[in-house]
Amino acid sequence: MRKLRVLILDDSEIVLKMTASALEQEGFEVFRASSLAEFDAVLTGNEPDIILTDIQMPETAGNNVCRLLKQKLEKLVPIVLFSTLNEKELASMAEKAGADGYVSKNSGTGEIAKRISALCQEIVF
Repeated sequence: MRKLRVLILDDSEIVLKMTASALEQEGFEVFRASSLAEFDAVLTGNEPDIILTDIQMPETAGNNVCRLLKQKLEKLVPIVLFSTLNEKELASMAEKAGADGYVSKNSGTGEIAKRISALCQEIVF
């Protein structure tokens, strides 16, 4: 059985490295992108099973990230928003954006990895 593939989109290289490491320890294959252009490049030849994206990116703001990603993808891929926003604001933004889930960066990379694992169990691939 192949590993589930996660694509992380975040403009912070530190967050990318730490989150990728935590997800790899949970058994995921991880791809990283720090910009929308890099995201497009990573998608070429790679089909993620789930996307974890920051919502406070310099290129686009807030819930537009999720909408933009859903338009760019050729197949339906669950998108999970993550941010340092407070939980209530993050939940609201995720709902408005049509995201499949959300997780707070404030909960730490281990908790983020556990949440992504749990979401993957809920989603039929």
